[in-house]
This record gives sequence, C-alpha cells and structure tokens, in this order.
Amino acid sequence: RLEKQESSIIRVIVGNPPYSVGQNSANDNNQNLNYPDLDKRIEETYVERSAIVSKRSLYDSYIRAIRWASDRIGNSGIIGFVTNAAFLDKPAMSGLRKCLAEEFSNVYTLNLRGDIRKNMLSKGRAQEGQNIFGSGSMTSVAITLLVKHPKSETGQIYYLDIGNDLSREEKLEKINTFFSVEGVSQADAWQKIVPDKHGDWINQRDSSFEKFITLGGKKEDFLKIFSGSSYGVVTNRDAWCYNLSKRKVAANMERMIDFYNQEVKRFEESERKDVDNFINMDPTKISWDYSQKRGVTQGRLGEYFEARIRKSVYRPFSKQWLYFDRFFNHSVYQMPKIFPEADSENLVICVSGIGARSGFSTLMVDRVPCLDNIEKGQCFPRYLYDVEE
Repeated sequence: RLEKQESSIIRVIVGNPPYSVGQNSANDNNQNLNYPDLDKRIEETYVERSAIVSKRSLYDSYIRAIRWASDRIGNSGIIGFVTNAAFLDKPAMSGLRKCLAEEFSNVYTLNLRGDIRKNMLSKGRAQEGQNIFGSGSMTSVAITLLVKHPKSETGQIYYLDIGNDLSREEKLEKINTFFSVEGVSQADAWQKIVPDKHGDWINQRDSSFEKFITLGGKKEDFLKIFSGSSYGVVTNRDAWCYNLSKRKVAANMERMIDFYNQEVKRFEESERKDVDNFINMDPTKISWDYSQKRGVTQGRLGEYFEARIRKSVYRPFSKQWLYFDRFFNHSVYQMPKIFPEADSENLVICVSGIGARSGFSTLMVDRVPCLDNIEKGQCFPRYLYDVEE
C-alpha cells in the first residue's frame, strides 16, 4: 500500500503548515529539524532569487512546506495552504514570490490579516482586525491556492484583502461565501496583480527612491552618506543583561556567570557529549544561547567584569544599564567601534530596520542602543573609532 501510494501521481495537496522559523529561546531545546535536501532546494530557488541579505525567514516551516509541495505536485494540480501572510509583502520573501509566479499558472491569495502585533504597534492604524484563529495566533493569516496547468500561462496572481477592522466572525462569514475552489475562481472581488521587477505583489515600491543617495551599507562600490553602520545590541537575555538598577545588573550577571561556569565544570567531569540534553535549562538560572552551549563543550569559563556595565538606550527616551559583553550578548555587531568605552562620545542616528511593523521612525542617541530601541534599528554613527578586534 505504501509503495503504491509513493508511486501515485499527486494532484492535490492541502494543509496548514506550522509557522515557526525557530525556537523562541535556546532554553526551549526545541530546534526545528534539519532537512538538507529541502533546504538545498530553497537555496537554489527562493534564496537565489531574493535580493535581501538576511534570508533566515525563507527557511520558516511554512516556506519549507510550500517548496516541498511545489516539487511534488508535478506539472498539474492544486496546492491549498493556510499560512502566515508575511510572504505577501516582506522584502525577504521577494524570491519566493518570483518563483511562485513562474512555477504556477494561477495564484489565489486571500489575505485574512489579523496581525495583532501590527495592530498594537500602530495603535490601531493598521486596521488588521481580529485574528482568524482568535488567541491561537498573533500573526496575519493567508489562504493561498497554487494552481498548475500545463496548458495555461504562468504568473496570473489574484489577490483579495478580507477588509479593514473585521471581527473573526465577519471574516469567517466572508470566507463561507466562496464555498469551493470554483467559487474562489469566480469571485468578483479578486484584484489581478502584475508583479514589479522587484517581485512585489502588494505595496509595490516606488522606483524613484533608487535615484537617492544610499544612507549606508556594506558594499564599497556605491555612493553613500555614512561609511559605517550597525544594528543595535541583541542580548537574547534582556532579563539578565538589562536593568534600571546598576546593582541588579551586576548581581544578575554574576549569578548567571557563576551558574554557567558550574555547568562547564560539570560537563567536563561527565562523559556526556550531547550538550543540549545535559545542561540545566532552568530559565531562573540562565538564558542559554548558541555561544554559551559551544562554550560548555569547549570548556570555556566565563568571567564577570564590572567595567562592562554601561548606560544603553533600551527603548526611546528610556536608558537602562547594560552588561556589554561579546560572549554574554548574542551580538554586539559594530557597536565596539562606535562606543568602545563606557564614556566614549558619539552620536548615532537610529532608523527603523527592514521588517519593522510600526512604520518608519528615527531617533538620535548618545549611548549604545538596543536593537529594538527603534524596531530592528539600523544605526549610523558620526564617528567610527579605531579599535583592535
């Protein structure tokens, strides 16, 4: 029976793929499984066609499901998925959108919206309405039908926005009027989308911005205003590294580092090789990250330095004390070149980064900024200090 099923031609694939791009915390010890062949296909298609440098989100579970289904539907059939709606307009998903337009005859996407975080961050201006899954999801949701027919032209994109500020019941009632796939294809309200050269479907960008001088970037072969830039600091353990009280930051970090060192010594004295199933995941003792797990396997002890506590702009107009340390912060990016010492003078323009839900905003700071001081903030400094790496 299994062999017969394996050899059968697949005509329809329907599903509700998980939305997780990864575990929320290393303490969860719940990483997504690796799929080398599938991820290679994503790299060859969606990643290859995307212009964005950071492509981690293209390995989200629901994107993997789309790639898996697309490779198995053959030259004709229908794929129907309920997924996160982020792929509709996120810049990092441009490669996915380009491939869908090329690989399928018709793409029907019903945007149910319901991004609760976008509603909160925009103070209701986003008009996302209630989530279709109630409290079961914080993200926007889309129903997408991918239709492949060997005798039809590819790239016909049809889009339908469910509407502004609708309740969950109102959205379900609208969905119910479609009845079937045939009902969907005959709906009068579908907007026919012509993708632009960037792969944008909705919220297509204004190409005139390409004529402006770039604010900054890593490439050296184009004109830019700032020669250096950096993300804000990402600790992945704000509860330990940040506090309004300098004394509490010191106490928290000393306690966490002591516990980390105990785990290093305990691992050295054991015969265990699997660090994930050996270390103590108690979140009241430590917040684990990849660097600390690797440190345990390498026998690397941590050391507390009081001089590494400094003022940081944690949120707009709100400074807190930060334990600034390459090993116990997830990433400090280029901040050591911008604020090498606690009393280093500098001015930094922080602007909203790619993927910010709250729209564009900017703020100038004079201390090390957190990544979400301005959401996913890109930071452009007045000075870059010469420091040894």
